[in-house]
Amino acid sequence: MTHCYKINPTAEQSAKIDYWLEHLPRHWNYALGQRLDWLNRTRCQIDRCSIVSCPIGEIPQLPDYYFQQSALKQTKKLFPDYQEIYSEVQQINLQRLDKAWKRWLIPEKWRTT
Repeated sequence: MTHCYKINPTAEQSAKIDYWLEHLPRHWNYALGQRLDWLNRTRCQIDRCSIVSCPIGEIPQLPDYYFQQSALKQTKKLFPDYQEIYSEVQQINLQRLDKAWKRWLIPEKWRTT
């Protein structure tokens, strides 16, 4: 049995939903950019790293879900637009990104046979 619900948001709720739908993809893309930057800094295209192509020094921490979740307070301080979006919504956005990231890194593990 399935249920179909129809919501009728008010004009204020509709504006808030549109605002969130504009800002959450930006947050997703920024968090994804952090992960891709980490991947580019810690990987080499060949089997050995050269001094020219690879950074020397400390390898940055993997920006996983918990790292990015702890940075939400700082994000809200730096970008006041994100203060209006509930923290739970931003955390769910990061959880979805983390799930997609893990599926992208190890695709065979998630396949159903």
